[in-house]
Amino acid sequence: MKFLFLAWAGLWRKPARTVFTLISLAIGFLLFGLLQGVNSTFTAAIGRTKADRLLIDPKLDKPLPQNYASRIAKVPGVRDLTWTQFFQGFYQDQKNFVLVLTGEPRSFFRVRDEYVTTPAVIDALAKTRTGLVILDKLAAQYGWKVGDRVTLTSGVAQRDGSHDWQFDVVGIMTDPSNAGQFPFAVANFAYLDAARAGPHGTVGRFVIRVTDPARSVEIGHAIDAEFANSDAPTLSQLEDAFAGRELATIGDVGRLTVAVIGAVFFAILFLAGNVILQSVRERTAEFAVLKTLGFSDGRVLGLVVLEALLLCGIGAVLGLGASEAVFPSIAAFLPNLSLYLATTPQLNTSVLVLGVAVAAALTVLAGALPAWTAKRLNVVEALRARA
Repeated sequence: MKFLFLAWAGLWRKPARTVFTLISLAIGFLLFGLLQGVNSTFTAAIGRTKADRLLIDPKLDKPLPQNYASRIAKVPGVRDLTWTQFFQGFYQDQKNFVLVLTGEPRSFFRVRDEYVTTPAVIDALAKTRTGLVILDKLAAQYGWKVGDRVTLTSGVAQRDGSHDWQFDVVGIMTDPSNAGQFPFAVANFAYLDAARAGPHGTVGRFVIRVTDPARSVEIGHAIDAEFANSDAPTLSQLEDAFAGRELATIGDVGRLTVAVIGAVFFAILFLAGNVILQSVRERTAEFAVLKTLGFSDGRVLGLVVLEALLLCGIGAVLGLGASEAVFPSIAAFLPNLSLYLATTPQLNTSVLVLGVAVAAALTVLAGALPAWTAKRLNVVEALRARA
């Protein structure tokens, strides 16, 4: 404890210098947490895609006829398919955004098997025209439960001109593979299609599973060729390719992360190292006295390293803590990640662990020269210079 007290006292010998150094370190670790967190989220989002799943979207800005389903199902290699029409609305207040995926219930949960619920819930959704299966996070967000009737206001108008859509909650689903899953719900496409003002009989996307992932690209080309001369041609792509394309619209985050973090920590390394070295030089006589009182070279070295650890550790805690608090708000600036990839940015624990490791490395690099200088300090020469 006395050893820690000595290190703490040495650290705050020049309070203003220490405070400004901590602010610089905290900003560096804040940038590290945010950028590395985004990069980690992107990697995880692509990692959750399935090699045997293809997304079939409109090639042009025109919805796809639902009756394409029967022709797609006949393409050799297609094992299963479903379709999806996105429905966006809000609950009670425009700030309470709700995303609903409408489709055919049974095929939706077969093809999208990462969303887990019971067969009874799927049957209830299929048999209830206005049924709604909600993600557990959405249930917790709005306090919804099975049996509730909820009204969602949407830009999609009904035949009678109303924009208020009634849904009955028939079940809850989970997504064990994605803790940061964006809250959403699943409803019947038949309800949406029959009640909306138009266009009828069209969907936004087909999703298929193939028998052989190695033939996914070939099967996608075959589907696109089937509708190449139609009024609504298709664009088939692997799920991971789609994810990568959507992320590419944001930028090369991986390269940006490495470049920015490298530049920041290169500057911080010299800053922290210089501050600690300057502190050691200013306390040459103090270290000489400690050695005179019986402190070994190793203990003096350890004292300086502990000061460096305290400095870098406090900066890391402040910066990483701030990044964890700020990170969820990034969702507002990354719509591609939140909506298209069904992922809510959350700071992964691995990012925090990596941040601690970086702080430890920074401690060693910044404190090595000052600690070695203090260790090799000659008592007689130091006291003579003091005199």
